[in-house]
Parts: sequence; structure tokens; C-alpha cells
Amino acid sequence: MMNARLVVLAAAVAAAAAALFVSLDDSRGGDVRTLEIGERDVELIAVDGGAAGPESVAFDAAGEGPYTGVSDGRVLKWLPLERRWVDHSSNEPQLLGSCRGSKDTKREQECGRPLGLKFNGKTGELYVADAYLGLRVVSPGENVSRPLVPQWPATQFSFANGVEIDHETGVIYFTQTSTRFQRREFLNIVITGDNTGRLLKYDPKENKVEVLVDGLCFPNGLAMSNDGSYLLLAETTTGKILRYWLKTPKASTTEEVVQLPGFPDNIKMSPRGGFWVGLHAKRGKIAEWSISYPWLRRLILKLPAQRIQRISSFLTGFGHQVIALRLSEDGKTIEAISVHGAARKVFKSISEVEERDGSLWIGSVLSPFLGIYHL
Repeated sequence: MMNARLVVLAAAVAAAAAALFVSLDDSRGGDVRTLEIGERDVELIAVDGGAAGPESVAFDAAGEGPYTGVSDGRVLKWLPLERRWVDHSSNEPQLLGSCRGSKDTKREQECGRPLGLKFNGKTGELYVADAYLGLRVVSPGENVSRPLVPQWPATQFSFANGVEIDHETGVIYFTQTSTRFQRREFLNIVITGDNTGRLLKYDPKENKVEVLVDGLCFPNGLAMSNDGSYLLLAETTTGKILRYWLKTPKASTTEEVVQLPGFPDNIKMSPRGGFWVGLHAKRGKIAEWSISYPWLRRLILKLPAQRIQRISSFLTGFGHQVIALRLSEDGKTIEAISVHGAARKVFKSISEVEERDGSLWIGSVLSPFLGIYHL
């Protein structure tokens, strides 16, 4: 009975908050091209083996792929000519049989959960940000990832999320979303306003990890500018895109690029200029109220994470939904992807948009497929 009352009360609060959601259209400004996508406009590629959650994609130096990490701990490679997936790598081969196809978030700590991916174009190595096993690397010709920072336990850098590489120096940058919560508790990070996230730098020559920025609220996707002068970082809870300067007189400083009325996830540079930001969901008052009002925060945290997510998905599942934005370097919206009708159910939550060869690859940490939209 008590649990039922909590559900009803949480739903009522969320419903009231949904009425106050900010429209993404209000913050664009200027001449914005909007891509209206229906269900028939996107090709869906189901993930192999019953797994789900292809959050991020990467292509190797030869242009092959995409590669993506999924819920059972594997990294998969897509073979377009054969129209099938093959296993690329995993964390623990002995667990592959028992983990294959798993969508159970309670097993993520055992099986691993690869999120951000990035290839080193010079060495062919694939860097994997695993939410439970830390920063890892897969060498060419191998099918098992290994810790990139062997003398530190993976738990020290758990909830690794975004990853980027400086191809000139070989330095690896990655985000640690929280030192308090695990990936499966990601909603708690937003609701509590947790600010234990960090931006980290790993120098393979010195085998040393350095904290560049701490006190971040859900640091997520990461991307480097084409000239290597700065990093772009998505701070999911606040809805901000931040710029961390690596060079110029501003080096080692952070500035806000843009405030978005949605929860930004991954960032990918666009070959047509600017960068794409995947939007996990609209950002409503429920997150702000949860931070401001302890009683509401305590109430919501008593609910299972899956139930909170279902309530939020239902309340935002009407009308048009902007799932991604292409922004200029100064944060102005150039292009927006909007879904409507049945496509709203297909793309409930978007993690990433990767633009390549005239197509947009659309990833989601929740869906059992990748989407392809041809521009």
C-alpha cells in the first residue's frame, strides 16, 4: 500500500512538472534547419544476441564499422556488406557465455558496461570507457580489453563515461560521471544533484592520471576540437555544454558554451562544422525541484529507478521531441532532429549522433538497435 501511494504521488508530482517543461524551440534562435523524422525515415539495425543499449559508435582508421558497446559487456562491429554484427572484444572471455544477451543492470558490474569508444588512428588501439571496469584498451588483433591504468584498481575510475584522444600526444581524456553512484543509479545522480563527477587526463608516457576538473554534475560526453585547443564536455544534470581549454592563454580554464533545455549526453564533431549533441530527454522542473526540496528527493529515491524512468518516459511521450542538436562552436543551434508519431516510441531516449559519409548514426543507451538516417 505504501509503495502504491509513493507511485501515485510521484506520478502526480512528475505530471505537474511536465507541464512546466521548457520547449527546445524556445532556445534555438536564428535560422535553424529542422529534420523531421518519422518511423519510416530511419533504418534500424537490431543489436546482435539480444543485448541492448548501443550508446556510442566509433569507426576505425580504415573507415570500417561502426563499433559499439552493448549491455552484456561486448563491443560489436557492424559488417555492412554482410549485414551482420560480429564480436570485436569483451572484458572477460570466461564470462562471455553467461553474460551474452544480458540486459540486467544488476549484472553490469560483473559483465562490464562499455560506454564511450575512441580509436587511436595511429596505433589502431580502441579505447573503451567502461562504466564499471574503468578505462580500458583493445590492441589490434586482440579480442580482450585490458586496463589502461594497470596499477590503479578499476573501481577508482568507475563510471567512466566519455573518452577522447589527442592524436598528436597520445594523451587520453575521459569523464568519470560520479564517485558516489554507479551507472545503473544514473537517475539518482540527477535527482540528488550529485557533483562528484570529474574530467580526467591519462598520459601513457608517464602512466599517470591527473584530475583536470572536479565538482562536475554528471559529466558525460566528451569531444576535442579539430585544432586540439579545447575539449567540449556535456554536464547532463545542469543541461550545460562546457569548454575546457587545453591551449591558448585560457589553458586549464572552463567556460560555459551553452545552456540546453534538455539533458545532453554524448558529443560528436560534425564534418560539416560544429558538433552534434544527443539529448537523453527534455529537462523539466522535476529535476530542479528534487534538488531544491529534500522531501521530494527522498520520496522519489524510494522508487525503483526503472519505475521513475517509465513515469518520465510516459509524461514526455507526446507531440514532437527534439532528440539531437548540431551546434556551432559558440553554442548556436544550426540543425535539430525532431521525431514525431510512432518514431517517438522508437527513439524514447537518444545518447549520440555520429555523422559520417552523409548519414547520421543514432545510438541509444536504452534501445536494442542503432538507427541510420540518410541526410
